[in-house]
Amino acid sequence: MLPTLPQLGKATAVALAVAGAILVGAVLPAEYGIDPSGVGKALGLTQLNRGARPAADVAPAAGGAAATVVQTRHAFRSDQMSITLQPGEGAEIKAAINKGEQFVFSWSSTGGPVKSDMHGEPHNAGPRDFSTYWKVAQQESGSGSFTAPFDGIHGWYWRNKGAAPVTIHVQVSGFHDRLFRPDPKV
Repeated sequence: MLPTLPQLGKATAVALAVAGAILVGAVLPAEYGIDPSGVGKALGLTQLNRGARPAADVAPAAGGAAATVVQTRHAFRSDQMSITLQPGEGAEIKAAINKGEQFVFSWSSTGGPVKSDMHGEPHNAGPRDFSTYWKVAQQESGSGSFTAPFDGIHGWYWRNKGAAPVTIHVQVSGFHDRLFRPDPKV
């Protein structure tokens, strides 16, 4: 059964009264420091606004931010490489890149998904001295942009967990040294 017109009017009036009370008693004191009823001060809500910074300090207007320029030691280049992994086999492709330098990448696998791990390590790092950026158990492709957090070699490790050979195709463009396959670790 639907409500009658007088019932709808009463429900609307009650909803407006409750919304007004919440606005005056809680929202205005907490958000803007305006407390016409004194309820916000009694509840401590006016304290919430004291530490607020103006919106301009938090989020500058578009175009207001200074540009970030990073001088690079490597020339801009584009490289591609392919490797075929037999079932159970894993391999890496990496590039030397300095802190702050960037590249964009895209890789894909044909023949099935692979386990992928994008990571990097400083030059002359020990066996456990590396940073993992991206790790997925089963994936057929990946792409994105990368900014090196430190000087070193950064790249990918893939493992074929399937029953058939898988070929990985990698494309990288940016400020990096050549792509290479590091010697397998002993």
